Order: sequence, then structure tokens, then C-alpha cells
Amino acid sequence: MIMIRIFVGLLTGLLLQTTAWASTPRLYISPMEASRWALTLDSVLRCEIEHDIPRFGKAVFYQEAGRDLKLEVRTSQAYRKNIDIVLRSVTAGWKGIQYQTELARLKSEGGYRLIDLATDHARHAYLELEQGYQPSLFFQNPEDDMNHVAAVLSTVNFRAVQESFSACVSRLHPDNFEDVRQARVHFDFDEEFPLLEEEEQAFKRMLAYIRVDPAIDHLVISGHADYKGSECYNDSLSARRAWYVYDYLVQSGIEPAKLRVEFHGESRPLKKDRNDAARAANRRVTVTLHK
Repeated sequence: MIMIRIFVGLLTGLLLQTTAWASTPRLYISPMEASRWALTLDSVLRCEIEHDIPRFGKAVFYQEAGRDLKLEVRTSQAYRKNIDIVLRSVTAGWKGIQYQTELARLKSEGGYRLIDLATDHARHAYLELEQGYQPSLFFQNPEDDMNHVAAVLSTVNFRAVQESFSACVSRLHPDNFEDVRQARVHFDFDEEFPLLEEEEQAFKRMLAYIRVDPAIDHLVISGHADYKGSECYNDSLSARRAWYVYDYLVQSGIEPAKLRVEFHGESRPLKKDRNDAARAANRRVTVTLHK
């Protein structure tokens, strides 16, 4: 009887401000006694907490290295793209007085990944759960426009996992893969040794990231030259530049087996202008990470 009253109270609250709907929503929510939030990924590259929504799917708060908090809702059945969804925060049914506030208006992404909320919306939903409210998704079933659906993120046992999630987030690496996947160093005219001030900093963040991400498969080192001189000479110069960086990376602790060296002479300019600034930009070695 207690669970029935809780369910009815919550459902009544959900309906108070949805009178525009022509029918009762199909409500998906974890029963109070079964509601769980679990830390499912704890690494220096990504942290995740997950909540099952029975017969609907799951909600996942996640934060990657070098990125802010996000919220993804995955479903057990595929929904079409661009369904209108309203994210509302709803008072938990056992609190008596029902209250709703709109957090965001969204569109479904299609397939089994229903939505992936940007940082502001994700943080707002996270704070609502922390305060004992329940972020809820209201949307129409694509199979029947008169059959509406509401999926609720239960606040029950949310706080039990917060400390572990916060601890994981505090240990995240400062850079994301996309931030460091490519780095370059430049050279003076006709020089095979890089500019000293760049050499000391160009690969610092990349090298630090490689040490924490075992998924890095290999690195490609690409040598380049400007258009001055013969093509043959520039090919040779770009090769010497690339091999210098190869030696630098090996001395920095990168396994030689992970390094791929290529050189392109003047054939792949970064800038096609024929002025001093463009030539300086084209005298370079680029290192790219691959997973």
C-alpha cells in the first residue's frame, strides 16, 4: 500500500502541469526499494555513474578528462530522431506537495542513445538529484502520438555514490585526447634542429597524456619543409627533421615500435602563401596520436 500511494502521488504530480496531454503518460521509474546509482567507471580518463530505469533504459552521468559533466540517457528500444522531449525536475512522490520546474527542451538523437545533455543541463539535473528532486523526461512515443511517455531519474540512493564520483572526477587527467592528439614543432630556414623554445614545450602535454592512456596504439611523425630549394633537397631536409623528433620521443620514453616516420618535403604546405610567415609555418614536424 505504501508503494502504491507513492506511485499515485508521483503520477498525480507529473500530471498536474501536463493537462495539454490527451492521455495518461506511461511512467518509467525505478521502484523505491530497488533504486540504485552505481559508479561504473573510475579512471583518470573517464568517470561514470549509472542508474537503471526498468523497462526503459539507463541514465549515465559522465565526465571525461579535460571535459565537463554530461548526462546521457540510453534506451532499451530504439526511438526515432527529433522527438520533442521536455526535461523537468519533479518533486519525489513521498514529499507530499508536488512541484515541477522545466530544465530544458530537447530533441531525441535517434536510436538507442536517446539524449546526450550538454554541461549546463547535465549539471542542473545533477544538482536537482542532489537536492532530492527527480529530473524527468516527457516525450511522445513515436509509435503512437497519443501515447505519451515519462521516464524518471530517481533521487533514491543518489547521494550514496556522490562521494565516489566526486573523488574520481578530482583525479581526472587535465587534458582530453582531442586536446593533445596532435602537436607540432617548427624550424628556422634550412635547419634540421627545431626552435629551442618550442622543443621544450611542444610535446609536453602529449607525452604526459600518453603515459595515462594505454589505448594509444602508435604515433605518426610527419616532416615538412618550405618551398625554398630543390624538391630533392627539401625531401631530405624534412626527413632529417622527422628523424630528429623521432630520437627526441624515444629519449622521452616512447617505445620505438609505436613510432611511424614519414616525410613530405614541400608537397604538403600548411599555408600556401609564398611569404615569410607562410614559409615559417610550413617548416615543421607534426606528431599525431592514433588509437
